[in-house]
Amino acid sequence: MAEFIWRRRVGFGDCDPAQIAYTGRIADFALEALDAFWEDLLDGQSWFAMNVEAGFGMPFVHMDYDFRRPIAPPEPLFCHVVPELLGTSSVTLAVSGRQGGRVAFEARFVSVFVERPGLSKIPVPGHIRAALEARIGQG
Repeated sequence: MAEFIWRRRVGFGDCDPAQIAYTGRIADFALEALDAFWEDLLDGQSWFAMNVEAGFGMPFVHMDYDFRRPIAPPEPLFCHVVPELLGTSSVTLAVSGRQGGRVAFEARFVSVFVERPGLSKIPVPGHIRAALEARIGQG
């Protein structure tokens, strides 16, 4: 499975008085990496565009995180995004945050595709399925 790598600077505003990233910011880091993954995979189409322009969304039905070590400036954080599982109407993506070559966190996100505004489950749209299958096939 081919991974997408997104680089983020960890700044002063991301940190608490212990000089490590706030736990809540780590969730933001992973979500920012997922947003960048979708834009890369879909030639610029973002999560926002899916919901507003394309008429479907991808709400999370499950997410989990494991924290391995603190994240702190000044080293950049590299978030590796890998599509793991593609179902009929769902996708599972893994995000691994690494700093200095060491894993800081691992997370998994399961999203289900729904039509908007009714939020009824739909099959993974064809162009997204094709793009994900191509990315999964690269690994």
